[in-house]
Amino acid sequence: MSQTFTSQIELSILHPPEHIHPSPPETEQYSPQGYSPNTGYASSINSVRPTSVRVSGFRIGNIFIEDKFIILLGSCMGVFAVGINDTAMGANLPSIREHYDLPYAVVSLVFLAGFGGYLISCVLNSMLQSAIGTRGVLLMAGFWYAIGSLLLAFAPPFPVVIIGLVLMGLGGGFYDTCLTGVVSQFESTNIMNIFYSFFGFGSLISPFIIGALTKAGIMWNVFYWVPFSLSVLVTLCHFVLFKNYRIPSEDENAEHQDIRGRFKQMTHMQIIWIGIPLTILGFAINNTLGNWLTSYLIEVKGSGTDVSRYQLSMYWAGLTLGRVFFSLPFIHVSERAGNTLLVAALSGAIGIFWTVHSLPLDWFIVGAAGFCLGPNTPGIISIVSARVPPSLRGMVISVVIGCGLIGATLGPLIFGAVAGKVGLKILPPVVIGLALLSALMFWLVPPREKRD
Repeated sequence: MSQTFTSQIELSILHPPEHIHPSPPETEQYSPQGYSPNTGYASSINSVRPTSVRVSGFRIGNIFIEDKFIILLGSCMGVFAVGINDTAMGANLPSIREHYDLPYAVVSLVFLAGFGGYLISCVLNSMLQSAIGTRGVLLMAGFWYAIGSLLLAFAPPFPVVIIGLVLMGLGGGFYDTCLTGVVSQFESTNIMNIFYSFFGFGSLISPFIIGALTKAGIMWNVFYWVPFSLSVLVTLCHFVLFKNYRIPSEDENAEHQDIRGRFKQMTHMQIIWIGIPLTILGFAINNTLGNWLTSYLIEVKGSGTDVSRYQLSMYWAGLTLGRVFFSLPFIHVSERAGNTLLVAALSGAIGIFWTVHSLPLDWFIVGAAGFCLGPNTPGIISIVSARVPPSLRGMVISVVIGCGLIGATLGPLIFGAVAGKVGLKILPPVVIGLALLSALMFWLVPPREKRD
């Protein structure tokens, strides 16, 4: 039987998106059966005064769960699935190279395959969200991600492996761009760090699983049953959790502009031309280091094939811990000086890793490098999204992440081609050079503009 409960709550860290409209009542309404009828997330949280809000959600016993927490939970689940696949290729790269007997230059095509799928999804995401809604895009993402995983699970010929990676990149790209746009509506760097922490959790798990499979003598393709099963579960959850979600452009009070008009408005924003190269550099550092670290540890540092995977997990553990730490409400990283210091610290850690040959120290330094790099991507996304209006965030995030994929793909790809000629020993100086360039770019970030 339906009942209505009324109470007053304090504002939490999750600030409602800007497109929410004021409403005079000073109470909170929620239904124990789910979302309020005829309301979406975009209009369910109504600001009243600095200390009280109208919030939609549902009650389980004495626990009331707001819609915004449901949306954040669904977003974290999706990006966790993306993280599972992100490090799998780097951890599996030596096994795939050995299985197909390919040189570095050819096996590096796996990075180009993922880029192709990601790029397509970034181009189409904004249009598809407007056409079929956020839930429709997420269900489609789950479908392509599952099909790609299923292809790889059977260890097909290498050309089919490329097709599978394209499909996984397509699904992962829709997850990444769509859900990042959703979370950016909270306008909180802390929340963005929480969101990307789940990407780190997924990335952390893959090397452990692959390392255990390698140690047991199990073929590399068996791992891909994990992302396949996960994608099925995430798709079912998204079908339920995003049932009533509406993006700002779907709200009747959003700006009514065509794609060309919004794109033209976006290109006149200074932050776009700073955010794009920052994202390219950040993605290039993370993907080059994450995808080639296992091979570097085996061939240059002399680590075992299974131990190198666990050391890669230390990198992702550090990256995840960094994002969790900097998501704490009492921790604040300034947009220029703070991010510059973190990237400079990353350069120092990689410099020690390069020059000092000590197995115990390698474990610590790899984790420290990940810790310093962790807040980089969520910090850049927050910097960009805070400087654009809510109605443009979906398109802006798609473009920025899509351009960032240039670095995510060309970084490992070009490095693989060069490493095939001069060796993997150049990995640390390449990462240091990219990190120092990124540190300089942060000082070009324009100040925030005040807006209602």
